[in-house]
Amino acid sequence: MSEPQRGTAPRTPFWQSMAGLLTAVAGLITALVGVAAFVYQVAGGGSAAAPETRSSTASAPARAAGPGTSAPSAGTSESAVVGPVELLFNNNGVDLDADPPRVATGPDPEIDIYDAGGLIDSFPIWAGLARWSSAGVPSRQDCISLLNGYATIDSTYRKGSRYCVHTRGDVHVAFVEFVAPIEAGWKIRVTVWPGTAD
Repeated sequence: MSEPQRGTAPRTPFWQSMAGLLTAVAGLITALVGVAAFVYQVAGGGSAAAPETRSSTASAPARAAGPGTSAPSAGTSESAVVGPVELLFNNNGVDLDADPPRVATGPDPEIDIYDAGGLIDSFPIWAGLARWSSAGVPSRQDCISLLNGYATIDSTYRKGSRYCVHTRGDVHVAFVEFVAPIEAGWKIRVTVWPGTAD
C-alpha cells in the first residue's frame, strides 16, 4: 500500500524570510557602526594608539596650592616658546597656560595635567596627551602631529618619561619630561609653545 502524497508549499527563499530579513538588518547596523567608528578615529576623536587603562582609584586633583620650582623662562609672550621650566608635579595639577607655567593654585580651569596615582592625567578628562618615544626633543609641530594621531587621556609615567600635551582648548602645546622623584611628588621640566589655533 502506497503512502499518501503530502502537499508541499513552495519554500520561501532565505532572504525573503523573517530570519533573512533580521540577518540583513543586523549586518547593515554592524557596517554602519564600523564606518562611524572609522570616521571618529580619522577625525581625531579617538586614540589611534591603545590608551592605557585608566585607574579607577585615581582621585580628582586636590585644589590646595603646591610650591613650584621655577627656572627662568626663555620667553614670556604668547607667541614665544616658554621654558624649559622645572615644576613640582603632584595631584595639585599643573597650569601650562600660565605665563610662566606653574603648579595650579585655584579651581579646575587652571589644571591641564595632574598626578592621578602614578598616571599623568589630562584634566578635564579628554585626549590631551601623547607619549614622546623618539630620540631628541620634539618641535612644536612634532608634538602637534603626535597629539593629532595618538592622544589619550592618561598614561603611566616613570623617570625619563616624556609627553606632548594639549592644554585646554588647544591654547598651548607643551612638552613634559619627568626628571626625578622628589619628596612632594615629581620634578618635571616643561616647554610650552602657542597652541594650534594661532
